Amino acid sequence: MSASIESAAPASLLQPVLPPDTRRSLAWGQLHGASAALLIAAAARRYRGLVLAVAPDSQTALRLEMELRVFGGADLDILAFPDWETLPYDVFSPHQDIVSQRLAALYRLPQRRRGVLVVPVATLMQRLSPRGYLDRYALLLKVGERLDLDDFRRRL
Repeated sequence: MSASIESAAPASLLQPVLPPDTRRSLAWGQLHGASAALLIAAAARRYRGLVLAVAPDSQTALRLEMELRVFGGADLDILAFPDWETLPYDVFSPHQDIVSQRLAALYRLPQRRRGVLVVPVATLMQRLSPRGYLDRYALLLKVGERLDLDDFRRRL
């Protein structure tokens, strides 16, 4: 459900009017090309919390993420939570890169205070494991990262 904001017009297209509280949402329509990403980036810079950008499908979410990285620059934190890209009755598992990206996004999400989370609408409909489960069993490693062996052994 979206609520329209009729009371105030934007000072410019790059300063969109935001809802007065977090219980309301804002819907923009008839945006062409990369204008949606431009407006979302402008709104995210003005908003003090995390902005949820819902895309109609995975391809649109990927394109929106790339456009947000262009318009947001280095100062806007963009976090993508991709779809599994498998059907419920498929006999194969999702690609390991997708699994890794989803786990990394879920792990980082509670630490984010500002920025944009890009999610396909089908992904919003899926159930997730509790946060405590991920905190307990997830282990994020990066190529070239230095590890404290004692701490690493305890985690395993």
